[in-house]
Amino acid sequence: MKGGGETVRTLVPHGRNPSALKLTSHAGGAQSIVADIDLESMMNLELTDQQRLIAETADRFFKTSASVAEARKVAGGVSVSLWRETVNMGFVAMRTPEAKGGSDAALLEAALVCEAAGRHVAPIPLADAMAACRLLASLEGDAADALLAGLADTPISFDPDPTKVQLTLEGGALIALSPGGETTPLATGANALAHYEAARAERGILRAAWLVGAANEAVTIAAAYAAERQQFGRPIGSFQGVAFPLADSITDIEAARLLVWRVIWAIGAGREDAAATLAMADWWTATTARTAVRRALRTFGGYGLSVEYDIHLYFLAINRMALADGDPDARLATIGDRLWAGARISLPDAGETGIDMGLGADAEAYADDVRRFFEAEMTPALRAHAHHSTEGHEPEFHKKLARAGLAYPDWPAEWGGQDRSAMEVTALGRVFEEYRWTRVPIGITNMGGQMVMKFGSPDLKAEVLPRLADGSALSCLGFTEPESGSDMYAARTRAVRDGDDWIISGQKMFTTGAHLSDYVLLIARTDPDLPKHRGLTIFFVPMTLPGIEIQPVHTLQDERTNITFYADVRVPDRYRLGPVNGGLTVMAAAMEIEHGGEGYHIHHHSLMDAALEWARTPGPQGLRPIDDRATRARLARAATHLELADLLCRRVTWAADTNRMSRAIGPMAKLFATEIYMADAADLVALTAPASLRHETPALSEIEDKHRQAIGQTIYGGTSEVHRGIIAQHALNLPRST
Repeated sequence: MKGGGETVRTLVPHGRNPSALKLTSHAGGAQSIVADIDLESMMNLELTDQQRLIAETADRFFKTSASVAEARKVAGGVSVSLWRETVNMGFVAMRTPEAKGGSDAALLEAALVCEAAGRHVAPIPLADAMAACRLLASLEGDAADALLAGLADTPISFDPDPTKVQLTLEGGALIALSPGGETTPLATGANALAHYEAARAERGILRAAWLVGAANEAVTIAAAYAAERQQFGRPIGSFQGVAFPLADSITDIEAARLLVWRVIWAIGAGREDAAATLAMADWWTATTARTAVRRALRTFGGYGLSVEYDIHLYFLAINRMALADGDPDARLATIGDRLWAGARISLPDAGETGIDMGLGADAEAYADDVRRFFEAEMTPALRAHAHHSTEGHEPEFHKKLARAGLAYPDWPAEWGGQDRSAMEVTALGRVFEEYRWTRVPIGITNMGGQMVMKFGSPDLKAEVLPRLADGSALSCLGFTEPESGSDMYAARTRAVRDGDDWIISGQKMFTTGAHLSDYVLLIARTDPDLPKHRGLTIFFVPMTLPGIEIQPVHTLQDERTNITFYADVRVPDRYRLGPVNGGLTVMAAAMEIEHGGEGYHIHHHSLMDAALEWARTPGPQGLRPIDDRATRARLARAATHLELADLLCRRVTWAADTNRMSRAIGPMAKLFATEIYMADAADLVALTAPASLRHETPALSEIEDKHRQAIGQTIYGGTSEVHRGIIAQHALNLPRST
C-alpha cells in the first residue's frame, strides 16, 4: 500500500468465480478497474488478435511513412510531418481515455506500437508523448486539455528540448515548458505528483520497447548483409567471428522483449516486484541494444561507417534513446534499492495484458505439495548428503520420490507418471533446487525413458519403463566420444549386426551417471558407408552386459563423470530404438528434451540465494553488505540476469507445451542461461573474495562451488558455440557457421 495520495492497488473478488479477481486502483478517493486476473491461468505469450492487428498496423504505418528516410533527413531531430501523421493515426494518444480523445489502449498495445516505431527508427518522441498524453488526461483544468488539443502542432516530452513541450516538476508543482520557455502550471499536490511519477515509469517501459524494436532490426539488417556479402569466396555470415556475436545479440534482444512484457504483466497483476522489474528492463534494454547495434555496424566493416548505409542511423538513434537518462549502469543501483532497500514508486495502469508470465496456479499449488514432501522426508542425514551432481543421489530416497510421483510426474499414467504439465514440472524442479536435491540422475533417466516410450518395442517398454518409474533403475547417456565432442553425429562406436543381436564396440566420454545406471541410451554407427548423419542407430543398452567397463573422471566442479568402454558387447535387437540407420530421428527427439532449457538455469537460483544470504549477514564490524548501495547494484545485475534466463527458459516450456517451438528457441535459452550463470558466478565469487575462496561460511562455500560448477553448464548439452551456430542459422537465416 502506498500513501501520500499515490495509486494503491488491491485485489477484490470478481464475478461468480472466487479465483477470478479484479485489480482495482484507488487514487484520490476514486476506484477503477485496472485488470482482470485469473488465478487459474498459466504462462501465455500468445498475443490476442487485436494486439497482433495493432502491431501489424503500426509496423506497416512506420514502414510506408518512410521513417528511416525521415530519420536520415532530420539528423537527430524530430520529423514534423511524421509526428503529425502519427498523431492523426491515433497512436500518440492511444493511451488516453476515450473521453479525452484517445482509445484507452492497454500498455502492452502501446509497447507493440513503440517497438514498431523503433524498428523503423521513427524520429519522433513517441514513447514520451504516449505517457505524457495519459498524464495530461488525468489532470483537471484547461491547461492540460489545451496541450492535448494542440498535440499535432508540438511534440510533448519529459526531456528538455527546444522543439518540444516539456512536462516537468518545479517547486513541487507539475508544469509545462513551451519551446519558447513559457511556463504553464498544470497541477499540484501529492496525487498529481504520483501521476507524474507513474507517467515517467510508463515512458521508461515504452522506451524499452522502442529499443527492442530498433536493436532487433539492426541485427536483422546486419544478418541480411552478412548472408550476401562475399569474402574469401564465402558469405561472411558463415564465419563464426561474424555470426556468433549476432547470435548473442538476437538472443539478448529476445530476452529483452520478454522482460518488457513481464514488466507490463507484473504491473497488471499487482506484483510487488513490478517496479524493480521495470528498472531491470530499463537497464537491460539500454545496455543490450547498444551492444547489438555496435555488433551490427561492425558486421558491415568499413561500409558501416559510411552515412550512405542505414545502419549508422540505428547506431545514432539507439544511443540517443539508451543514454537519454544518463549511464544505464546507474539503474543497477535503482534495481537494488527497489528489491532490497524498500524503495517504491507509483506505477501506471496496465489495462488488459492478455499475456501471462507466471507458472500458473496449478503449478504453484503443485510446488507447495512438493515442498511438503521434502519437509516431511528430508532428514538431517539427507540434507548433509545433498549435492548438485550425481554424488547427491541416494537410492532409497529416489525410490520414495518415485513412489510419490515426483521423479517423472509428466510421464503418462500408463507408465507410472501423473500426466503433469510442463509448467508443473518446472515448479517441481525449483523446489528440488530449494532443497539442493539433485535432479541430474532423474533428468538423464527421463530422456532415456522418453525415448523408449516413443521408439521402443512393446517388450522393451514393458521391461524398462516400470523399473525406471518406480525408482529401481536409472539410465545414462552414451552420446559424446573422445574425438567427436559436441558433434554426436561423428560417433565412431560401431554396432555390427549378428543375427538377432548387435555387437557394439567403442568408447564414450563424459557418461555422467554410468556408475549408477542400469541402462545407457547409446548412439552407434551401423553403416559407415552412409553420410555421418544417416548411418547411425540408437540403442538402450543394459549396463550389466558383458564387455562394458566404466572408469571414473573427476572434474573441477566436484562432480564425477565417466569414460565407458564397450568391447564386443552383444546386445539383442529388441534394445534398438527406431529403425536401423534412423538414429537422426531419435536424436532429434532427444535434443528437444536436452535443449528444453529449464534445467540449465536452475542452479542460478541457488547461487542468488547464497549471495543474498551472505549479503544479509552482518560482518565482523556488524555491517551487512546489502546495506551498501554499490553491493546492491552488483547483486541487482545478477538478479536481472536470472530473471532474463528464467523468462527464456520458461518460454521454451510454454512453446513446447503449446506446439510453438522453433529450432532456435531452445538453444537461445540454453546459451543465455548457462553463459550468464557462468558470468554471474565469476562476478559473485569476486565480490565475496577472499572469504569465498576460503569457504568461511556455508553461503560463501556455495558461491565458490557454483563458480566452478557453472563452467561445465556451458559445455554439457552442446557447447555454447554449437548453440550460437544454431541460432545464427535458424533465427537470423545465416549460412551454416564454419
